[in-house]
Amino acid sequence: MSKKLPVRTLSELTLAELAGTIVGAIGTMVQTSHAFGIPPDYTLLMVEINSYMDNLGATSNIYEDLLRVILCSDSLEASMRFCCLQMLLNDGIQCLVTEIFPLAYYERILQVIAAQGRGLRQLNMKGVWVKEECMCYMFEIVKRLPHLTKLTIPHIANDNLLKHIADYSKCMRQLDISGETDITEIGIEYLCYGECRNHLTFVDIGSLGEENICHTDVALLLQNLPNLATLQSYSFVGRSLQYIIEKKDANFRCRLLYVHDTETDGSTLDAIVRCCPRLEHIYLDSPEAGILEKLRSVKLRRMKLYKFSSYELVGLMEYIGQSLYHLTVIKGYGPLEIDRLVRSCPNLIDLDFYMMDSLTFTGDTSFSNLQGLEILSSPIQKPSLRRFICQTTSLRRLAVDTVTFSDEDISSMVIEHDFYQLEDVWFTSAPYLSIASVEILMDRCPELQSVGQLSGWALTPDDVTLLRGILKSCNSSLVLSPASIFP
Repeated sequence: MSKKLPVRTLSELTLAELAGTIVGAIGTMVQTSHAFGIPPDYTLLMVEINSYMDNLGATSNIYEDLLRVILCSDSLEASMRFCCLQMLLNDGIQCLVTEIFPLAYYERILQVIAAQGRGLRQLNMKGVWVKEECMCYMFEIVKRLPHLTKLTIPHIANDNLLKHIADYSKCMRQLDISGETDITEIGIEYLCYGECRNHLTFVDIGSLGEENICHTDVALLLQNLPNLATLQSYSFVGRSLQYIIEKKDANFRCRLLYVHDTETDGSTLDAIVRCCPRLEHIYLDSPEAGILEKLRSVKLRRMKLYKFSSYELVGLMEYIGQSLYHLTVIKGYGPLEIDRLVRSCPNLIDLDFYMMDSLTFTGDTSFSNLQGLEILSSPIQKPSLRRFICQTTSLRRLAVDTVTFSDEDISSMVIEHDFYQLEDVWFTSAPYLSIASVEILMDRCPELQSVGQLSGWALTPDDVTLLRGILKSCNSSLVLSPASIFP
């Protein structure tokens, strides 16, 4: 039987109780004020709550955990969450994720963070899209939070904001300014010569698949941020590297561990290999035919390919497969023999196939360490798929969009082979699998945590109701998906 629901820890229970007490106190005060026709006195309540917390000996970690629990709560209104942010944010809190708020709260949230968040080391404002009229408050946040090491502000950065980061953020190591922004070469130059230039190791910039930041501007970052290891999201890094060695410095070397490039040609891939001696992870989108062999000397740990030749991939793996742990391939042209990957890539942990022309497997051995397998929109015959899964008993996660397995197939597979580590099973369309398959998976896979997509299985609403009743009576932690399709 799958695992039991764990007993909530004392710290979790205490945190939930304390958060409920604070939210309840705010709600009571608001209701009482409305009953007497007077505006709520949030200042007095703030003093009382913080005095209560101090008397309990609350540490900064407790304040931080309370904010995390309250701000991410979908059931609380925005007014309540903002009130808690205003009451609980103090100089001792080091990490804050604002979560999603309505537009009307943006200005007030920015003001609170600027006034009360001086101790923050990490600030994630992904749910607060700052508009131009509120940007002055964002400037104040950067000025008043000198200890920031990680700042996440996608879609809102402009040149002026980058100037403030360059002038005041001396400790910044990770900066997310990705998405559609108004950044130009001027803002990039500010960042390149700012206080944090020697500390920045991670910059998330640009939009996936779009060159909304010019590759010559990104080249400035590569040349002037000496410890930069990752340019997340930016999809034309190869062009930037090629520009540098052809126009600026033929002997240029960088510390990049990850490179994402689009429509890569031979000279661009040469530039990547030459400039990135520490390269571990590469994503090539639509590489030119016949160039993958240029990666033979690179010891990659992760590789992702889109629109490529399956034949080229197999040939490359014979040279670099030993070091590879994660492989994602999308829209590979031509048949792909998984057996050849097994021989070349014995250490793979994750393997994802999307929109491949065709897959085959006829071997007697598989990956001994494979934990994650996804096969989506990639034709593979039932005997090949069954053989592959049965030979890969180390799997933790298994996702296949369409399977023609019967209940008898599933039963024999899990009885004859020990899937003792399997945690998640996802078959989007499995028209021949019934309640019997779910029951045998529950019985034979002790680590199983989730099964889906049951709306594509041969189950009735009554079947799912029965299964959920069994799971509840056994206190099982197993989740059946989706939750909203069946009653």
